[in-house]
Amino acid sequence: MNNSATPIYVEIFPLLVPKLTGIGRFSARLVQSLNRLAPLRLTTFLDPRTQRVHELNQDLARGQQIALDIGDAGDSQDDLAEWVRQLCARPKQPYDEAAAGQHTGIYTWSRPADRRFGREIGIFYDFTPLIVPWSHTTGLRDGFNRQVMASRHCAKMLAISHSTKADAAWLSPVPEGDIAVAYPGPSQCLTRHAHSEPVERRKNAMLIVGTREPRKNGDFLLDWFLNTSVLPEGFELWWAGPSGWLWDGPQSFADHPRQEHVKFLGMVSDARLCELYQQATFTVYPSLYEGFGFPVLDSLLHGAPVLSSYNSSLAELEGPGVFYFDPCDAGSLDQAYLQMAAASPVLIDIAPLHQRFCWDGLAGVMAGLAA
Repeated sequence: MNNSATPIYVEIFPLLVPKLTGIGRFSARLVQSLNRLAPLRLTTFLDPRTQRVHELNQDLARGQQIALDIGDAGDSQDDLAEWVRQLCARPKQPYDEAAAGQHTGIYTWSRPADRRFGREIGIFYDFTPLIVPWSHTTGLRDGFNRQVMASRHCAKMLAISHSTKADAAWLSPVPEGDIAVAYPGPSQCLTRHAHSEPVERRKNAMLIVGTREPRKNGDFLLDWFLNTSVLPEGFELWWAGPSGWLWDGPQSFADHPRQEHVKFLGMVSDARLCELYQQATFTVYPSLYEGFGFPVLDSLLHGAPVLSSYNSSLAELEGPGVFYFDPCDAGSLDQAYLQMAAASPVLIDIAPLHQRFCWDGLAGVMAGLAA
């Protein structure tokens, strides 16, 4: 352990959210990788009332910090949510405001109006609420707008894709030269499978992973699945992920003959998700816009080809195993499926993926910004 190295402060609001989805998983992996390079001080600026109202984890409260020497955070190869719970349950110290004012702080999402650190770094994940505003509630859009405007107070920003940086150049007040780009790595199973038992890949199952909300384009996908003629008889659609906002599912398809083949699995553990990736014939990701798209990368690293929208950052994942389509054109999705079926078996070389999409590489860029 190194007690003398300069610590980096990290505001970890996304780790306090009960359902650990995209930004939460990003924040957890960032903490793990960055802690291999520097000691960390984890804190939150959310007041207790806000934490209670939003049913957030209250193990880490405002005015406290968790001190991690280099390497203390460890890694989670199995259930990332359990790792987060153990992290937040660690011993606390009083938040050292004077020390924080002398060091760099990273905001993984929320940023207070006033300055808290000597040097402040922020993260741009995506600009979906501004680009596809109807897919978010008014409250979500307003909160996002506040975060984007607050980013002008940061010395540097990190964008998780070139697409997101391009969006930031015209949608945020941050100068383009102050925005670095670094790709994240996979959200799970970094070095070994969370589900280690042998799994047989199904010949009749497609998987979508994501929160059930309008941006994930569920109406389009379900309409295609229920009515396309290209899928073999008996095919199933599995949807893994929590319910979100503004979309309740296929109410209008209740009497369709294929309706019974649609399985909403809800929020699943990392081990179960790993198993689903290994079981699925392929995954599908019809999203209308993404800052990165963890499910595409995670699927490829589990050996499952992907039918993906060709837009935003998703186009940056182009390579063997990815078959693109227009997420507003059912015929385009038909063609992508037929192209994939004709290429079967689809061979995916995962070594280049690990080299290109790497948490340690991202942490190195972040540490450079913090220096």
